[in-house]
Amino acid sequence: MGTLNGKWNMTVKTYMGDIRSVVEFAVDGNCLTGIVTDAASGNKATVDNGKVDGDSFSYSITILTPVGELTNNLSGALNANDTLTGKSANPMGEFEFEATRA
Repeated sequence: MGTLNGKWNMTVKTYMGDIRSVVEFAVDGNCLTGIVTDAASGNKATVDNGKVDGDSFSYSITILTPVGELTNNLSGALNANDTLTGKSANPMGEFEFEATRA
């Protein structure tokens, strides 16, 4: 299996349309850190509370969006085909995401 380290092109599928971002992860043991950059606005957020357990990961970000500042809680998995899939949850709902290497 691959590693989460590096840049990923992420797409979150919402009822308002796809939200794209670039995520740069760094893994140190079970700790996941990084920066998320919103593709449309360029707004950045740091990865908070990041954890890795095998191929599973979770983290949260708080980022400025067109509807205000939102905290998103994401959890997912690194897949055998070197992609990421999972869910992003915030006060507006829970949405699926996918990501490929940048």
